[in-house]
Amino acid sequence: MASRYPFVLSGSRAFPGKSIAISTSLFLLVLAFSAGGCIREEDITLEQRAHQLAGELMCPVCEGQTIDGSNAQIAQDMRLKVRERLDAGDTNANIRDYFVVRYGEEILAAPKGSGFNLLAWIVPVVIVLGGIGIALTMINNMRKSTERSAVPTAPAEDDLSMYLEQVDKDLGVADQANQSDKAHS
Repeated sequence: MASRYPFVLSGSRAFPGKSIAISTSLFLLVLAFSAGGCIREEDITLEQRAHQLAGELMCPVCEGQTIDGSNAQIAQDMRLKVRERLDAGDTNANIRDYFVVRYGEEILAAPKGSGFNLLAWIVPVVIVLGGIGIALTMINNMRKSTERSAVPTAPAEDDLSMYLEQVDKDLGVADQANQSDKAHS
């Protein structure tokens, strides 16, 4: 009977070698970091930059909303100020710094990747990688336990014969066999 699954995760092919896993992880990490630097400020329009910055700045009066999604008057004023500063020729970093000076670090939707804030960037990655590691370890342990339980252990002959003798005694079969042996003799 054919399997419903096109592949079987067993044996040496269940998990790739450590070198393949490490090199794949490093490749994906480099790819993720390089993707962030592909788009430069000069490559997008002022309107796109204004929208991008509005998504990076939190509304001071709305809890958990950026100024891009808020309808509060202060958010509208901040969007106008962003557009005004962009028209004046400021960079995205200058505009973020302008708002940080006035409202503090809490105005940024994503914390800067330095100092204590670096934990906000590292901890989620560590948690995800730890979860994947735990899941792979559990799968490996389950596979090993099923392999061990699949091999039946035969009971010793002595244990089985003692058990059968006890069953015969309990059922009275041994007494009948002894009486029939005596009658035939």
